[in-house]
Amino acid sequence: MAARGESPYSTTFASGDIKHELNNTSAFMKNYKKEERETHTGPNTLPYEMGNLPQYFASMVDNGIQAAQLIETLLKTKDVEHKKELLKLKNNTEKMVLYLIKNVDQVLEKFTIGAKHAADDVADAKLDDKIY
Repeated sequence: MAARGESPYSTTFASGDIKHELNNTSAFMKNYKKEERETHTGPNTLPYEMGNLPQYFASMVDNGIQAAQLIETLLKTKDVEHKKELLKLKNNTEKMVLYLIKNVDQVLEKFTIGAKHAADDVADAKLDDKIY
């Protein structure tokens, strides 16, 4: 039989001594809040009313690219009339596609539910430093 206190199943009375190294709760709270921000992320979803917008914009981009490619193919043929207008239409279509690619995700991200935004994380970290 093991000596008293060596067995993992033995019990003793808890010491009444104060552990002073555990009194700094602000450091624990800062670490807790930091870990919470890093690990508690929600799904990146849009509200129901806006749920189809990403697919609609993706279709617009796809159709715009296909239209620009078709116009470019037409411009390479010799017997096409009004090349200047077609070239302008192709350039404007490409501008539209680039605009959608650059801006749609950034705008729709502002409406997402549960998304983690970098600005929110920075603000939360600054707030944690002030509170604790």
